[in-house]
Amino acid sequence: MDKKESFNRICQNKVFLLETLSVEAEIILQHVQQAGIITMREYGNLSDIPQREKRVISLLDKLMGKGEETCRRFIELLRKDDILEIFPLLKDHAVISSPANPVRQYKIAQNPRGTCVIINNVHFATLKERIGSDLDQKELAKVFHWLGFEVVVHRNKTAAEMKNLLEGMGKTVDGDCFVCCILSHGIKEGVCGTDENVISVDEIREPFNGINCQRLIGKPKLFFIQACRGKRNQNRVQVQADSSEDGESEMEVDGDDFDITIPADTDFLIARSTTDGHLSYRDLKEGSFFIQSLCRKLKKHCPEGEDILTVLVHVNNEVSSQGIICKQMPVHEVAMRKKLVLLPP
Repeated sequence: MDKKESFNRICQNKVFLLETLSVEAEIILQHVQQAGIITMREYGNLSDIPQREKRVISLLDKLMGKGEETCRRFIELLRKDDILEIFPLLKDHAVISSPANPVRQYKIAQNPRGTCVIINNVHFATLKERIGSDLDQKELAKVFHWLGFEVVVHRNKTAAEMKNLLEGMGKTVDGDCFVCCILSHGIKEGVCGTDENVISVDEIREPFNGINCQRLIGKPKLFFIQACRGKRNQNRVQVQADSSEDGESEMEVDGDDFDITIPADTDFLIARSTTDGHLSYRDLKEGSFFIQSLCRKLKKHCPEGEDILTVLVHVNNEVSSQGIICKQMPVHEVAMRKKLVLLPP
């Protein structure tokens, strides 16, 4: 079992516990004190908090601050019949379940966590300028810096420069996790450089596999790609297409259309802004649907202990509901062996 299994359960289910236990905040405090999990003085201090929601959140924070053993005792308390009678929503919930083979988590302990590289192609030889992409770059840099990553930004790279840059990083990058964000025009075969030549997803991923990047063996490697994956689009005001074949379209589609399968290499996650054959949309004043949603959901759910795949489901749900005429569905390819939780340091 993970050495922080109980701590992580409370962290990941904090919102649920807050909503459930706040109904009878004083009763759960009494049971926790009677079980010797908190002292009488701590019980008194918590009881003095006027709002029951704040009382419960303070209790959860205190338990987590005491460490794994205290968290384990608290979860054992929640499993008792008298507690389940008072809080029936706890029954069959993941927070108190006892899976025979729980999914382990990647160890994310270093600070900085690792490197987040952002490649932002805005200006091209003949293709339309990707107006609004700088907003994506700014928000990505802010969020991943907040999550504890060293952020490195590169702008306006040709396909060859992108390939050389990634190959160079594969030889030197280190840390508990690696993140690569690529913002560009795209076609079915891959992502466009500023010279309109194409780099495939395999060429983007390959420098970081276990053969070429031994420092990241067994560590999570995340790729977020905002680029078109085809020509199919539905025009809408103030939207442009990031396709090299979109002509005069004012729709910005940031999709990448590469035929990617789950790589044989492990610990990879490749999240793409749109499905095969479709455009990916970018608002000229607010940034792309996918990247902006990704940043919002990371800021909201990472502090709650949600794993990255669950965060991406939230992103999929939000992006797929955006637009009246234009529709977009992000997708991701997963070759992960464990859960990845990115708590802000």
